Amino acid sequence: MMRYWALDLIRCLGCKHYPLEIIVFEKEIQENIDTSDIEKPLCKSYCAYKRQPVKPGTEYPCDKCLKIGIKTGIIYCPKCLRWYPIRDGILIMLPDKKRKKASDIEFLRAYAGKIPKYILREGKPYNLSSETSVAVNEETQ
Repeated sequence: MMRYWALDLIRCLGCKHYPLEIIVFEKEIQENIDTSDIEKPLCKSYCAYKRQPVKPGTEYPCDKCLKIGIKTGIIYCPKCLRWYPIRDGILIMLPDKKRKKASDIEFLRAYAGKIPKYILREGKPYNLSSETSVAVNEETQ
């Protein structure tokens, strides 16, 4: 199951920007997770749960955060607007050339009411701005 702490580890595959942003559509609280032996804060640079950089001496709700499994959502790059879906608890983070247009367009349409309009119109590699959306050619960036 996808967790908030993963955003402390990943960068945009297109422009290498860090940190990425997350919008959670559906989550599951898993109370049976033991967090007593976890060094806190778990995240070293960025706390996606609080949407802020990790600062020494600050307390973070790691106990609560680690019990949240993200079932459905979207991770996106605020710099280049490249986005990555979270489906069935799994982050689908593939290079543009490995993405499936039909599947990505279906995802955008299914969650259009929850995804920011600028991602729906301008997101990469696919968006809903036209019926002929194509993957962005990496050589032109």
